[in-house]
Amino acid sequence: MDDQMRRAEELLEERQRGRQNGPSEGEVATDEPNAEPARAEEPARARTEDREAELTNDLKRLAADFANYRKRNEAERTEFAKFAKADLIAKLLDVLDGYDRALATIPDDLRGTAWVEGMWLIERKLRAILEAEGLSPVESLGQPFDPYQHEAVAHVPSEQPEGTVIQEHQKAYRLHDKVIRPALVTVSSGSEKKENNSNG
Repeated sequence: MDDQMRRAEELLEERQRGRQNGPSEGEVATDEPNAEPARAEEPARARTEDREAELTNDLKRLAADFANYRKRNEAERTEFAKFAKADLIAKLLDVLDGYDRALATIPDDLRGTAWVEGMWLIERKLRAILEAEGLSPVESLGQPFDPYQHEAVAHVPSEQPEGTVIQEHQKAYRLHDKVIRPALVTVSSGSEKKENNSNG
């Protein structure tokens, strides 16, 4: 009996010491002072989550910016490749013009001869090569004057409406969707009657 009493007193003393020093193993702290550290951690956790969300958004923006940069860079490279040969092709246009002038002045009695046919063959091959690179002629005769495609060398009265191209001295060419050489043209200034009336 005495042993049981001593054991009970020892257990009581241990429990009292445990309450003074903090919750013992298996006990849950319910005192208000012990709950303060947990509440103090909440603002820090919220700040950490906000910072994490901010960094995540920054990373997403950087990824989007990099993707746009790659698209722009690829578009610029494609555009550069399309027009990298523009200077060379523009120089070859003079050769093409020379063939056009020469073939246009061949007498009828010489057409069909071997050397004339050879000239036609070379001209067709040269034109086919340039067209494969994206070259195409621009039609000018009968079209309204366009300063992006035409260069006027004269304005003369005609029955054609004012501002209409009535003569082409040099053909215009376009490489893909860009005019690399404008046409040299004569433009109608309107009918002579209209011009005389305006002068009178």
